[in-house]
Amino acid sequence: MTSKISAALAIAAVTATTLAAAPAPSLAQSRGLGGLFACEGSGGKQEGGALIGAAAGALLGNKVGGKNKTLGTLVGAAAGAAAGGYIGCRMQSTDANLAEQATKKALETGEAQTWSNSRTGNSGRISVLSSSYGPPIDGRSVNYARGVQSLPSYEAAGGAYVAGSTTNLRAGPSTKAAVVGKLASGESFDAIGLAPAGGWVLVGRGGQAIGYAAASLVRPYGQQVASCRVIDASVAGGGQRATSQRYSACKDNRGEWQVTQA
Repeated sequence: MTSKISAALAIAAVTATTLAAAPAPSLAQSRGLGGLFACEGSGGKQEGGALIGAAAGALLGNKVGGKNKTLGTLVGAAAGAAAGGYIGCRMQSTDANLAEQATKKALETGEAQTWSNSRTGNSGRISVLSSSYGPPIDGRSVNYARGVQSLPSYEAAGGAYVAGSTTNLRAGPSTKAAVVGKLASGESFDAIGLAPAGGWVLVGRGGQAIGYAAASLVRPYGQQVASCRVIDASVAGGGQRATSQRYSACKDNRGEWQVTQA
């Protein structure tokens, strides 16, 4: 069995060299945004990615190949090499520049961005899956108005919000809680935090928590600066199967986005 896998890896190594032709962004971890779209090209991570893919594919193919394990190993190795080389280095530099710009804008604004390149036929989309605006807030540090329920902690809300319509303020994060006030349509307020279970915003006024508003009835006011976001980056075109990858990105102490593969 070992000799068969070795032979498969040798064939896959040739396949990997052939496949490692079109440059693409290397999917490295814990690096700046620009580094995410760097490509070392021939002789670097490109061939390495293909060979790693070949090894994984060979082992998988050998396990699922049934009676014909030699064929399963060979097919698995070839497929693994294709995937490894494809992920390791895919985009042309012009594609990478467009993708980097779209990714940066998505991270800064929290809104999905798309890019396309008519010269290469490639395109992509950066979707923002979630955002966070700082560490959790200790509920004991909040000044509550009389009758407003306290919670042990809250998720950071990101600052100012505005009511989309006339909104009831509740004593607790539930429609069953007593109404303790109202927000007028268009009224802005300081969002102290978000209830951990979701669906409710703790409303602040004059440094005091005055009640909970349903999250579906209020929205962030102005641009909010997130400290971390989770994004999904997809790429299509170039005669290759569309792929997507999820990333986590957080700002460092210099305000630069540092990205890790999720």
